[in-house]
Amino acid sequence: MYAEIENKRTRVKTAEDGTTAYDSINVLNLIDWRINMKREQQRKLRELKKTLPKMLKEKVKAYKMKKKDYMIWYSKNDLFIECMIDVRETVDDRCCCSIQVKIKPLWIDDLLWDCLGMENNKAEPMSLRAIGAFTVSGVEVYSDYAYLKEWTREEMEKYVDLYLEKFNQIMNEVTIDDFYAHISDNTYHEELRVSLTMAYNTRYQEAIEYLKDKGEGIFCNKGLWIHDGIKQYCKTMMNK
Repeated sequence: MYAEIENKRTRVKTAEDGTTAYDSINVLNLIDWRINMKREQQRKLRELKKTLPKMLKEKVKAYKMKKKDYMIWYSKNDLFIECMIDVRETVDDRCCCSIQVKIKPLWIDDLLWDCLGMENNKAEPMSLRAIGAFTVSGVEVYSDYAYLKEWTREEMEKYVDLYLEKFNQIMNEVTIDDFYAHISDNTYHEELRVSLTMAYNTRYQEAIEYLKDKGEGIFCNKGLWIHDGIKQYCKTMMNK
């Protein structure tokens, strides 16, 4: 004996022992519905990703911030402040608009390039510190996200406006103290931030000791690994 239960998507027959039987035609319809829904979501996401850079380019003009590729940035008092606003699909098939703000002192990339023999990078546009491959990841001072229920431009624009206003507020309030306060919050590039900060503050021997068991590091230029470069730099400065 089966009790039939109607559902908007399919029909399920439940037996007395708890087992279920599915109407094969309706199951196929459900599969088709899901496939079409996925295609529509992907189409909307492509449009959002295409629209976002253009939207940001126009909206940052109302602020002091600058934009390069996918990054927004601003520099003040030897502090580099960068912001990434993104739109993406989550693992549970939802559309998410997010913001991440990081800060770092300008000298930290300069010192990185000194230690890697890449001093010419200092003459490059400031935006290199946001998008360059050989740069130090700053510390995160703010992040947030929101789901777009309908995957529309209007929804995304609402959050972009909120995020840009928040970034503008952070630009005006953040200081170098915030960098030091969060220098070890994230393990990504932590060793670089810590050792380069020690070297910058003339704590050369401390930097050498810190890197002693940290391996070669994440960057290599012409056979020179960054941790070796930092140690060489510290030894040179100590001998001056």
